[in-house]
Amino acid sequence: MHSVGVVLGTKPSNPLEFWIGIESDDILELDQIVFVVSKAKDKEYFFYAVVAEVSKYFEGVELVLDAQLATNGVIPVNIAHIAKANVIRVEPEAFFAPSPGDKVYIATDDHLKKAIYVDQMRAKFPAGVDRFGNVIYANLNFVNGKEGAHISISGMSGVATKTSYALFLLYSILSTVEDRSGVGTLIFNVKGKDLLWLDKKNKNIREEDRKLYRLMGLEPKPFKDVEFYCPPHPSSRGLPDSNRFDKNVKTFCWSMQDFAREGLIRFMFTEGLEGSSNLHYVIDRVANRLYELAESSSKDDLGNRLIGKDGRDIETLEDLLQRLKNAISEKEEAKSRETTDDYRYWFGDASLQTVYAFMRRFTRACHYISHFVGVNETQSPEVSGGRIEVVDISSLHSLAKMFVVGAILRRLFREKELRTSPEPRIFVVLDELNKYAPKEGWSPLKDILLDIAERGRSLGIILIGAQQTASEVEKRIVANCAIKVVGRMDPSELASKEYDFLTGGFRRRALLLKKGSMVLYQPDVPSPLLVRFPMPAWATRQEEVEDEITVPDSFNYFGS
Repeated sequence: MHSVGVVLGTKPSNPLEFWIGIESDDILELDQIVFVVSKAKDKEYFFYAVVAEVSKYFEGVELVLDAQLATNGVIPVNIAHIAKANVIRVEPEAFFAPSPGDKVYIATDDHLKKAIYVDQMRAKFPAGVDRFGNVIYANLNFVNGKEGAHISISGMSGVATKTSYALFLLYSILSTVEDRSGVGTLIFNVKGKDLLWLDKKNKNIREEDRKLYRLMGLEPKPFKDVEFYCPPHPSSRGLPDSNRFDKNVKTFCWSMQDFAREGLIRFMFTEGLEGSSNLHYVIDRVANRLYELAESSSKDDLGNRLIGKDGRDIETLEDLLQRLKNAISEKEEAKSRETTDDYRYWFGDASLQTVYAFMRRFTRACHYISHFVGVNETQSPEVSGGRIEVVDISSLHSLAKMFVVGAILRRLFREKELRTSPEPRIFVVLDELNKYAPKEGWSPLKDILLDIAERGRSLGIILIGAQQTASEVEKRIVANCAIKVVGRMDPSELASKEYDFLTGGFRRRALLLKKGSMVLYQPDVPSPLLVRFPMPAWATRQEEVEDEITVPDSFNYFGS
């Protein structure tokens, strides 16, 4: 082993940090991991530490201009090269300071594994490489629910590569698990059409990135066993609103009976409900009436039909909207103040003013979701082990996005609650988490995401959430994420307490991170670590696809 320096005696050492005097012909960089062998009572102790600060200065000069004189050879001086190292592990565990003069070495191989606790990880997966070519591992048991769960990734839009890193972690996990059939994946594509090509090779991948994959024990290949769900095209419900057309691309939709049975009307109201108990009453009243209709229709073996109390079909959201309008009109036309039977059936004792508020919101939401609700069948992802389901909601209005995410996660959560085992474990990848589970306010979708964060570990639902600003996400969701990742950040955002895990100089470092570099924090490693990851081996847009995507001549673009 080559010594790069010694523990300084001119600066105090303690059990948590020490200073290194670096040999004249060596250098130490930020983030390098070093170790010191210190003897006490005839026993060797290994202090593992991360270099947190590096400095150089002239020894023997005092005045400002002395530096110039020293450079010109007028004043004899020495260049002092020192580094501060933060201790992350002592083996065997002891709490005393290393001694001045103890030699300092670069941690490699087994020493590096001990330094970042890889030797104590019963299951692990590659999370990237450091700047010196060492593989950095993450503890799989802090992701899969055995000891912890969930991953939070924060960073500036377009610079922090949050989605790219989330997919890289997912690819690494899926490549590492022994039983692929025991893991399913649900990915929401929230912007652009980037994630509709995950199963295709990226023709732009560089050879240096291929080497990084192989260094981590991964093959630079696209994802496999992927299905894609897109909203139906406005002109044709049978045609996906997508720039990709093949057998792996399907449309998602919900029948009116499933819409009623699963209480999906609640996900049409995701904004402006704070403190409005009367409006909550109306929403729940209508949802309960729809549930009763769905149950009676199901008992009569009517397929996916939803039959109203008058015996007529409710085929679309427009039909339901018209029934509600008729009930309100009867109430308005009634000469007495007594509530009509139809009004009472749908709205109970709610005032007209409250019902008007309900109808304004319901009518607006119908405009955005009616093209995929109210068909003869329900077709939404059935997430199972061994498969990846990508749901494209990028082209939808924000209300429709929240409806789709809520409807799919609600069904997934209920199915997992009915299982006696958490298998298969389902990874849910959701970007823009600050929109779906904001810190302020309430919505049924936020409730589900909070449930996943707090109970998903025991049910086998693992959230990989990404957001520009963790400070604007419901704090209990972020707090329940065992692994936290930060990319390039805005300085004002870094000042919030959600980033207290960025110890040492990592807050300042996060302002300077380049694309492809992230700061990784995990519970069993006391210090954050800087990691790099390779560019995707899978296409992230159509122009990156290596093989040509063709559409059969017989494909009907505009038919139903």
